[in-house]
Amino acid sequence: MTINTLSSKFMLFWGSFVLALSGCGKIDNQGTQVAAQSVGQSGSSSTCATGTTTVGKIYDASGSSQFETQVKGFVSATLDPQSLGTISGDINSSTGIDFSGAFTFDSSGNLVTASSSLLIKIFDSYVGQVYSGETVEPYVIEFSSASSGTINRSTGVFSVVFQDSYGSITFSGTVRNQQASGTVSYQNFTAVSGYSVSSGALGDFLIYTCALIK
Repeated sequence: MTINTLSSKFMLFWGSFVLALSGCGKIDNQGTQVAAQSVGQSGSSSTCATGTTTVGKIYDASGSSQFETQVKGFVSATLDPQSLGTISGDINSSTGIDFSGAFTFDSSGNLVTASSSLLIKIFDSYVGQVYSGETVEPYVIEFSSASSGTINRSTGVFSVVFQDSYGSITFSGTVRNQQASGTVSYQNFTAVSGYSVSSGALGDFLIYTCALIK
């Protein structure tokens, strides 16, 4: 896992993202089967249409007040949580979590770990502010390969795990029509000084299938 504060080259138009995803069409059994059969073919490459965002969101679908606590628990493996400002679980908020990557499956539905990757950007309330002449950038966590994963083409259900010496993060979801959605959980293996090792739910996720499943 690579952890840094690389400059973000984009910012989502939050409302447009949600409206675009919600306009993907009616979800029904037939649509699920078609989507499930079309993903994860060995050697295939999903390509999104021009103008389609390839960035997904990790957020709190329930609207609870625990999202910020969960995010700070997740980063406590590598960063003092007090270094972060406020973080909203609202998918339309300017703070929150963006993610992108590739979940690449072979013809048997098993994850091709070396070809799978994950990039997470955490936008807190400090991002964009200037301190001592420096603009605060989102906190970045990156995995260049995955640990394990599978997809069931009959149901569209998939699970992908990324793991290193700091901990693991798991995406458990379902492909339906043009969307991949589900939940994200984590298990830290270590913690910065003054904190206990943390684990639990991180949030829900939503992304276009073409941007994630390869």
